[in-house]
Amino acid sequence: MKTVARVAIAASVVGSVLVTLGVIYLWIAWGPGRAEPGDVVGTWSGPRGAQVTLRADGSATATKLPDDYSGYHPAHTFSGTGTWTLPEAPNSAAEQAIRVEIVTGPGTSATVELVIDGDGARDGIHVPVSVDSALGIDLGKTS
Repeated sequence: MKTVARVAIAASVVGSVLVTLGVIYLWIAWGPGRAEPGDVVGTWSGPRGAQVTLRADGSATATKLPDDYSGYHPAHTFSGTGTWTLPEAPNSAAEQAIRVEIVTGPGTSATVELVIDGDGARDGIHVPVSVDSALGIDLGKTS
């Protein structure tokens, strides 16, 4: 009987350690995206010709970039030039986002937040399709 109890205790300890390591792995692998400005400088491309170029000087160029929560319909895109910033995330559990402001015509502009996926944007960036969803229009770094 003592052997069974020892085995049960050992199995319980091993199981607890594995669960803890699994939670830590998931937090690191799928935790909130964070980046430094140098991580996001470059050209990012997505579906249907969507593209945004973020330069080190804070300037940006967008082509067919979907706006916030459009569900990605081609009529809901914008193109032009403007600026970008990388504000700090509001808290440790929140995703960090790049704020892009583009002049789309005389007296008109569009603003979009591009959410960072993974540490250093290793998994890309995306335009959220809904405030209630983690899904988005994915953009990958092309240069």
